[in-house]
Amino acid sequence: MKKVTTISLQAIIFILVLQGCSSIPLSTMMKMSGFDENSFTEVTAEEVRVKVRSNTQHNVLKENVLRYQYQGSDGVLDESFSLELIEEDVRMIEHWFSDDSFEHSSVYQLDSDGRAKFKKLQQHPLINNKNREGKFKVTVTFKFTDQAPKQVLLSVDLLLAPEDGFFTLLDDHEFDLEAARKK
Repeated sequence: MKKVTTISLQAIIFILVLQGCSSIPLSTMMKMSGFDENSFTEVTAEEVRVKVRSNTQHNVLKENVLRYQYQGSDGVLDESFSLELIEEDVRMIEHWFSDDSFEHSSVYQLDSDGRAKFKKLQQHPLINNKNREGKFKVTVTFKFTDQAPKQVLLSVDLLLAPEDGFFTLLDDHEFDLEAARKK
């Protein structure tokens, strides 16, 4: 019995360390483990949403893009889909032991050009080839506005199907813009 308890405790510690060291939450890894290119072809372009949360009072992002990349022995795909802002909210967060802060939340959808490109990519022969082998990833890229503070804390969530809800791509990642601008 003691051995089972020790193994269970080690497994819990391993999971916590793995999650703490990862920029992608463990829950996202588990949720996306069954997602593949065939799942990608079933996504409805009109339902895709990207939610960005920051510790700022104003929107500090511009030129947001959803990006799909595939690399395999049979070819390479690298497509970007432009996003448009559809919802924005700012709220004040009260803290007991520190100054109050803000949380800015923005929700984006594929714009008309992005939806058209997304649908076209879903029909690409390389995507629909069931015998292909390779790696793919879906990411969100963005640029900061000139009004962005020196340091920004961001979380980025992606929704591919409303019934599945949002899942986290990036969780409370701190961007040091002052250091990046010096490079």
